[in-house]
Amino acid sequence: MHALGLPVRRKLVEAGAFAEAVRIIQFANSRNIPILLPKDFWCLNDRLKKPELVPVHGILEGKILTLLCLILLRWSPVALGPSSLEEITTLLSKSKKVVWIGPVKFGSSIQDSNGTSILVKLLRKLSQRNCDVTVVGNMACKALMGESAAFSSCNIIENVSVIWEFLKGRKLPGLMALDRGYPYTIDWHAIYADPTQPLLVDIGSGNGLFLFGMASKWKDTNFLGLEMNGKLVKRCLEAMHQSGLKNGYFIETNATSTFRSIVSGYPGELVLASIQCPNPDFNKPEHRWKMVQRALVEAIRDLLSSNGKVFVQSDIEAVALRMKQQFLKYGNGEFTIDHQEEWLRENPFGVQSDWEQHVLHRGVPMYRLMLSKSVR
Repeated sequence: MHALGLPVRRKLVEAGAFAEAVRIIQFANSRNIPILLPKDFWCLNDRLKKPELVPVHGILEGKILTLLCLILLRWSPVALGPSSLEEITTLLSKSKKVVWIGPVKFGSSIQDSNGTSILVKLLRKLSQRNCDVTVVGNMACKALMGESAAFSSCNIIENVSVIWEFLKGRKLPGLMALDRGYPYTIDWHAIYADPTQPLLVDIGSGNGLFLFGMASKWKDTNFLGLEMNGKLVKRCLEAMHQSGLKNGYFIETNATSTFRSIVSGYPGELVLASIQCPNPDFNKPEHRWKMVQRALVEAIRDLLSSNGKVFVQSDIEAVALRMKQQFLKYGNGEFTIDHQEEWLRENPFGVQSDWEQHVLHRGVPMYRLMLSKSVR
């Protein structure tokens, strides 16, 4: 709210987070992602024991009391107001995935318990309607369980610090240890009709539109999608089975840490790896990217066949440039750019992902790059 110029009590503002908030707003605007802000609050001041409802623009106006002199008492928000709750519940009721991190309140109030109860009841209904609900943080989990003990359909994660590290794209030691201790063992013969065919791996395959198009077009190549969203993977596997195609498959995984373990056991050659429109993480001024990290680049470099290809693209030039830099930096001199122009004008495969179609429909350019592996 402070970054957008809305009135906020100075004591509630974390000064060091201002620049980060501005970057988040700019990124959201570039992707047409709405950010919902409160319209009203239940507020207190030093002289009031009962909260009063205050519109968001009235927070700094305060309340004037006449004693022997005029005293301006600033409002302190303690909970979301009814208009804010109504807008939030309307948005949530249309959602397929909800992540609730942290408490709803700023302080103790009777109105807050009512607001929390409204949200908890809505989340219970959503979770029963096949909405993926995750509640993160000790206070949020307590609020949830305090309203209802029957929340088996929700994901409950009390340790919020671990989630922040995961969302930042950090490598969590526990997950890395599990990947090393329990490497993937895959029956490739059960997956593909011919597991000796060349393999193309799409990292972050999303809803699988790109791989479905490629598998239909190139019957003499096998295609593997690696995707973290389990629901998308499930739908892709069902659609692949219904299509009758025997050269496509999807795995739910974090490819950053498991790519080497999965692909190293494939009987044939890895001829191409693609990374398309990864989500950037603007957590740091220098930008940290969730997906394209050194470990992934080195795994692709080591497993890719001689003269194999790497295709990357993004609708955000800084993301595409960062991916290019990562491959050239950690490729040990084995990657070269295939083309003379800075970015490829057209998709070299003639098959577009869903996000690529969305971007081009908006008239926004895609930044594409093709790299070749050439062992020195």
